[in-house]
Amino acid sequence: MSEQLARVIADHAPHEGITATLLDGFFLYRSDQVVGRNRFCYEPTICVVAQSRKRVYTGDRYYDYDPNNYLINAVAMPVEGEVPEATADEPYLGLSLRIDSYIVSELIVEMDRHSLLQRDQIPDLISACPLTERLTDAFTRLIRTCQDPMDSDVLAAAVKREIFYEVLKGPRGEMLRNSIAQHSGANRVAPVIHFIEENYHRPLVVEELASVAGMSPSSLHEHFKQATSMSPLQFMKSLRLHKARTLLLNGSQAAEACWKVGYGSPSQFSREFKRFFGESPRDVQVMVRAAIHEGSAAH
Repeated sequence: MSEQLARVIADHAPHEGITATLLDGFFLYRSDQVVGRNRFCYEPTICVVAQSRKRVYTGDRYYDYDPNNYLINAVAMPVEGEVPEATADEPYLGLSLRIDSYIVSELIVEMDRHSLLQRDQIPDLISACPLTERLTDAFTRLIRTCQDPMDSDVLAAAVKREIFYEVLKGPRGEMLRNSIAQHSGANRVAPVIHFIEENYHRPLVVEELASVAGMSPSSLHEHFKQATSMSPLQFMKSLRLHKARTLLLNGSQAAEACWKVGYGSPSQFSREFKRFFGESPRDVQVMVRAAIHEGSAAH
């Protein structure tokens, strides 16, 4: 089944890089060469590799996913990733589907009536999980709905519902539940992550974050570190810098990005940005301008 999924992705993503589809939050990926370790921020998503493999790092832990295993990410999570194997003849081919909280909420209500949901304690907020034939087939059909706008409008929602249903039934179904709910297990820190994501642009202190979780600061630090391999303040800084880089890539000036993500000092922002990404905000701006110029010249 993975070979069929790989063929469909290759057909719809013939060029290297990210290919947007007709569906919001559904992307295809292709790389004809090895991609070194780089930083990015995952949204709550389900990620599948149809050919080759990918490794994602969170702190001192890592997760591999390949044609036999997909990845669930329950919350917004700054990570590092690499594609260690890819060539023009056998490219890396993958996809990601943003978790639709409305569809998942509906499914949880309906499935709870039948006691079909896994209710185990899940120790992580990101995890790899065996990819089944039914999921592979559903993702293949979801891509095919993107060939036609009417198919996408009429059929895609039902296929997405089928995908989330299969994931909820699976061994990491509780992670999908936790992506939209705020309770239990490692996800005692999920409300804090959501709170940081909504308030990263203003000053936050550990005591305020601990009150959101209903824990002491020391208990929050311990649980947060266990779930994300980062302290709450390290997580907040990482998220701010990722948000700033996205703003820069979308054309914002460095000073504007600095203020929008909550830095009070442009020089501190520039130092921490370069230390984190290995390039300065100005370097990113130069790259964006060069890409725009190259695109204009091509036309």
